[in-house]
Amino acid sequence: MAQFQVEGVFEAGGRSYVVARLLDVNAQFEVLADARLGGVRVERWLDVPRALDADGKQRTDLFGFCLKDIGDRDLLKVGDRAELA
Repeated sequence: MAQFQVEGVFEAGGRSYVVARLLDVNAQFEVLADARLGGVRVERWLDVPRALDADGKQRTDLFGFCLKDIGDRDLLKVGDRAELA
């Protein structure tokens, strides 16, 4: 499956989210109903955050995941490598 590096973890609107960078930009992946990111259950959808790189170009390697359980936000830390499985 795809490998990611966690760039941010936050809570908003009563949900926990993880923003992570896809390490292999050519990797293809799908978020399935029982998906886990680094062993943590995630919802079956993801978001592509609007973020710019140092040159002001749109980042295409960044993805936002919604965790199924708000309390799991402490299981993933900035800098962690996490596999989507």
